[in-house]
Amino acid sequence: MKISTVLGGMAASASILACTTAFAQAGVPENGPSLRDLAPVQTYSVPDSDGAAPRALPPPGDDDAGSGLRIDAAAQADEQPEPLDLKGAWRPLRPTYAPGAWQPMGLDLLDDQTPSAGQTMAGLGWKLGSKNWNYTSAGGLGLTLGNASPTTPAWASSTTLGGVGLSKGLSPGNADTGQWQYATMVGALDYSPGTTEGGLDYGPAASTSVLRYGLSSNLTLESQMETAPAMKTMGLGGTYNTHQWGVWSAGVARASQEMDDGMRYQVGYQTSLLGRLQLSWVGEHRSAGFSDLSLYRNFADNEAQDSNLWKLTMPLGSYGDLSGSYQAIETPSGPPVEVFGVSHQFALNQNVKLALQAQRQRYTGDYDVGLQLSIPLN
Repeated sequence: MKISTVLGGMAASASILACTTAFAQAGVPENGPSLRDLAPVQTYSVPDSDGAAPRALPPPGDDDAGSGLRIDAAAQADEQPEPLDLKGAWRPLRPTYAPGAWQPMGLDLLDDQTPSAGQTMAGLGWKLGSKNWNYTSAGGLGLTLGNASPTTPAWASSTTLGGVGLSKGLSPGNADTGQWQYATMVGALDYSPGTTEGGLDYGPAASTSVLRYGLSSNLTLESQMETAPAMKTMGLGGTYNTHQWGVWSAGVARASQEMDDGMRYQVGYQTSLLGRLQLSWVGEHRSAGFSDLSLYRNFADNEAQDSNLWKLTMPLGSYGDLSGSYQAIETPSGPPVEVFGVSHQFALNQNVKLALQAQRQRYTGDYDVGLQLSIPLN
């Protein structure tokens, strides 16, 4: 078997060689197709091309900064894009009714003047309070960040919120004729203890707003709205200043919470006696089911009541203010309550303030005595 296979291979080789010789003798050109054309790698001739002659680099100049390259400053300036002008782009789109004070951090984006490097927050209109930051612009716009007691009418009760407050043109007395004033605050009810130790304690989300309008130099109309989960309170009233005979205030409010609703009527009066003594009186009638933010936490315990509060304040100049108060409360379900109180507030020096307060109930004999010392840490 092995000898036959070898002989067969030799015969096949002789046949291929004979065929090749026959093709050559038949006139087939030597440069025609061959077995080399079937190889996976082929070679091709590439014509020679003359490269550019090398050039020497130009000598370095003053603008090269040791880099060895010369920079054309004019060409580079033309290639750089122009800086984006945000002021110029926003200026034509600014509405005509938008006040310039509506800019962040008390800065006007349209004002080309920038604060100096050493300018403080107080120079920008910000002031640090005991529990908040307050900003007041030149146009009368006020911004409060932190815990504060929002402005309320004289015929309403105040409370403390933690959040963001905004006000415009508020004045302590009557508004000028034709002037609008407003104040609003959005945040959460602050239940943190006032004078005792303890951490922060916040309640549900709440908001309050006040709108005032000066109908005349003596009469200012006021409205108030308070909201909290499942509660809404709306009130209308006003303040009338008689100048020589004191200031009267009155308001009526309606509230609804869950399935209850109620009304509140309040009248107040404030005047000066002998040019120095300040006398005030507040009378209030509240029906069952009435609730506002000051009563929201203990709404289940609220009931109808009539109350009268008298207060007499005597200024003592550098010795502070001495006040005495008397409050009488009547409820359908219990005996009347009468509370006498005395308080004295004065400054020990420029930074230290001291407050003394004492209260005693007439029928039960219970009494409270408090001492508060305030020292700023800044």
